[in-house]
Parts: sequence; structure tokens; C-alpha cells
Amino acid sequence: MLHSLLTRASRACRWPLASFCVAALAAPALAQGWVPNEAQASPEAELIDYEFSQSRAQIAWNDTLGNLWVADVDRASGRFVPADGRGVVVDPDSMTFQDAQKTKNGPEWVPTARGDVLVHTKYAGRHTDGNSRIGLAWDDGSGVWTSSILSGAVRKAPYGSSVSGDPAPRISYVDNREVHYWAELFVPGSERRIEDFPDSHYPVRHVACSRPDVAGARGIVYPVTVDGVDQVFYRDFDRNTSQQLTFDAGQKYEVWMWCAPEYGDELVFFTLVDQTELRVYRQLGGVWTAVFRQAAPRGNKIYSPEPFTWNGKSYIFMSQTVRPNKFRSEVWVSNIDAAAPVFKRITPSEPLRTRTDPEVFITDAGPRIYFNRLVPDLSDGGRYKPCRRPDCSDGVWFADPGL
Repeated sequence: MLHSLLTRASRACRWPLASFCVAALAAPALAQGWVPNEAQASPEAELIDYEFSQSRAQIAWNDTLGNLWVADVDRASGRFVPADGRGVVVDPDSMTFQDAQKTKNGPEWVPTARGDVLVHTKYAGRHTDGNSRIGLAWDDGSGVWTSSILSGAVRKAPYGSSVSGDPAPRISYVDNREVHYWAELFVPGSERRIEDFPDSHYPVRHVACSRPDVAGARGIVYPVTVDGVDQVFYRDFDRNTSQQLTFDAGQKYEVWMWCAPEYGDELVFFTLVDQTELRVYRQLGGVWTAVFRQAAPRGNKIYSPEPFTWNGKSYIFMSQTVRPNKFRSEVWVSNIDAAAPVFKRITPSEPLRTRTDPEVFITDAGPRIYFNRLVPDLSDGGRYKPCRRPDCSDGVWFADPGL
């Protein structure tokens, strides 16, 4: 989503987590200049898929029993309060870790004119696809949360629009046959099918913008196969029409569109090409044109790239696999400036860990990139394999990207 420390070692060691102190004290170069780094935000093993609300300084996540939790983020330190993320139970009938294998996403924050609310997969009975519904949860302003079902239709895996202060927010989701739909959040009867998006688990990416008045912000981007090549398409919600944006070579997978502050909040988008290249497009003379390309180091593959803006510039964070291992062990960050490119690993190479599902939160000291850190599985004859289960988890960590 779009969102507008490592602190000194002496301060870090007042935090009662030995691993943080070791990481901070083992990198004295931090006092002289930036180096790849990581620190623990939470030791909680079940905190696998969390989402930030920048405006509320909170996280939302599901535990293994299906409870939907909300907890605070300390804007000064970047750590979770309470440390285990178990602040308030918003809904006891939400999804479990096992359900996430079917929905492919957890709770999502949606900016509205009333503040950020939550949408999530909620179950009306046993946790089966046939009992899945779209849940809407909100805070009444005093810290008391209410969660309800939007409609009785079988629906799951909601994603929300990402336009700050949006007076007419939207959500997208699928049914139990993986058919994609969208609707105005507060008008469930407005539901429409996304006709040209193939039935799949693939997430629909809503345009992310700080201004609801920007033309085109009420839309989504996604890949569609054309003549054997996955190309980027954009759907305008108001017109209910779609448009092909790319026609060049390379299989496009992840697609994100946002308002870029360096271009006066003009819409731009990037896509992940062939799992190894970030390609940024800008509309020039009415034609979407690639204006920035960044390839991963030879042998690496890119996963979960996502844009954010800070201090008037756009950046993209991501995780990467490093040969010969096939799991995501490093977190990287890139800018989109071809004249002064930035592309760097922001986490240490050691210890060897899975570092996955990166997210951003802007602290008082600037952006921090969060990720799950897990111990690789060595059960296959000593060969490293990825492990995403809670019993493999080292908790949630974050890195200062040095921007």
C-alpha cells in the first residue's frame, strides 16, 4: 500500500530483547554511516500477515485461531504495542493461518473520509469457502470496534482502495470459484464482476494516491495474457471499462499504480517483469512508456515489490531470493530515478533467514521496512527450504533503508 530506527545502540539495548542488542552492537559502523541492518519489532511467532494503518499508527492481523487483532505502533521506536500484537480483538470469527492458504491475504485497511476501516474474510459458521463472507470492522472513535458482515453472498479475500480520505472507497474480492468482483464499500448492491480478469487467486491492485481528486485514482491494475504474454491492464471503475497499458516483451506479474510526488502526483505504475526486473511506466504523449528499469543481481529473483512515497519521492521495497537458495532471504529497496538510481540490499546476509512479506511504516525517524523473519527448514537432507509456519518464526523485524 502507499504510505506517506535503527536508533543508537545504547537506546536499543534498553529494549529487553537480546537479539536486538546483538544486532545493534554488532554493527558499530551505524554510528559512522548506513549499513544493511535489522531489528526486532515483535517476537510474536503467529504475527505472519499484518497490515499497517499509517494514519492510525496501528497493525491488523489474524492469529491461528481466527481472531482479528488490532495493536498500536510506536511512532518513535517502530515497535508494536503490546509487543505480541495482541491489543484488541476486533472479530473472533475471522480467518486463521490455515484459511490464508485459500484466501491468499489477510485483513486490509481501507482509507475513508471517516478514517481507516478494516475489511477481512469473516466466517458464518465453519471455516469453509461456502461460509466465507466479507467483514467490515470500524472503530467508533473511542477504541471500541464493531465488525459486521457486508452481505450474505459467498465472498472472500477483500482488498481495499488506497486513496487518502476517500469519500467513496471501493473493495475488490472473489467468490468461492475465484471469480473477481468489485463494489463501493458502503453500497454492497453496487457489486460488478471484473469481466476481463481471469478467475484466480491473483490480487487486484487498487490505485494508491494521497488525493481523491486525481483523475484515474478510482481504478485498478492487473495482468492479462495477450498473445502468450502477460500485459498490464487498467480498469476505470466509473466507466466500467478496461484498457491495455503495456505491449512490450516480458511476462508482467506484480503491478502497482500510484500518484508519484516527483511528477506532481501524476499516475505512474511499475510491474515486475520475468521475476527479475522492475519496470516503471509513465504516460508520455498519451502513451505509457517505460522510463525506468532495474534488474535484480544475476541469479536473484524479486518477490512482493510494493511502492511507497516519502519526502517527495517514490521508492519500491521488495524481497529477493539469492542463488543457490530458493527462499526469500534479503530485503531490498529501489527508487525510480533513472538519473540517480538507488538499488540496495537493506538487510544483512547473516544469519541466513527467510525474510518475506515486506511492508512499510513511516516512523518519526523516517521509513522502516518490516518483514517476517523465519528459520529455513533443513528437514530435506540438510538442504535449505522455505518455512512460512509460525513454529519457524523469529517474529517481525524491520530495517532502516537509509533513505
